[in-house]
Amino acid sequence: MNISELLAQKDKLPNVPEVVKELIQVLSDDKADLDLIATKVARDPTLSVKILRMVNSSYYGLPRKVNSIDEAIVRIGFDRLKILVISSGLSGSVSGEVEGLDVKRFWNESFETGEICKIIAKKTKAVEPDVAFTAGIINNIGRLLLHLTTPNRAKAVQTMVDEGADRNQAELDRFQFTSPEAGAALLEEWKLPTELCVAVLQHRAPLEHAEPSPLAAVICLAKHLMAARKKGATAKEMVDGMSLPLINLAGVKEGLGDIADQVVNLEPMKMV
Repeated sequence: MNISELLAQKDKLPNVPEVVKELIQVLSDDKADLDLIATKVARDPTLSVKILRMVNSSYYGLPRKVNSIDEAIVRIGFDRLKILVISSGLSGSVSGEVEGLDVKRFWNESFETGEICKIIAKKTKAVEPDVAFTAGIINNIGRLLLHLTTPNRAKAVQTMVDEGADRNQAELDRFQFTSPEAGAALLEEWKLPTELCVAVLQHRAPLEHAEPSPLAAVICLAKHLMAARKKGATAKEMVDGMSLPLINLAGVKEGLGDIADQVVNLEPMKMV
């Protein structure tokens, strides 16, 4: 089994709208035509309905109902709309159940990772917050890919992890490659920015790579913080548990306490 064989199963791959891929590419292109992309979003009925439902949710607390994408841009701004489009498009990329994977939990945890990545990114000049948010959402796309294309092997890996095995080693035993490697290959297939592909590839252990990615360090820190949050850790315990080499790679010079406080009090937006 190799990654090319997974990607060849086109009918099983996540179905991400082209406009979402374009918006992800916009993250690294200051010259992109945002008006044109907004027009494309408005012409996608399924995506528009989902975005409007989210804009009108209690999470945003708008004083009155928003009825169009154009109005949503006015009310929340294009940057926030961009995040909603990307989030909606990705969460809707898989229809129905996925064998061996709780899809709702998978995406909600992915979005929580994205929000923590954004919190961290606001404390560093090495990473843009919107890029960090998107990277957090897609960090685990390789695991989804494995469950979609090879569910029996993916479930075997999960069983090994549940019994105490290291996920990286379990994946290598069953696949001869890891889910971050598969995820990075899928993102390359979608022609997404290299920065995102590299971050997804490295995020489990960025310091082990010859050219470690600051964005990968942000993801790695976010996942550690999310795990600590689930265990009920205090903000101080989170700060004490942070890896100094990862912090340095992420470019965070100060504000660790503020990051931890925000993570403790985070109310993640549930997208699905």
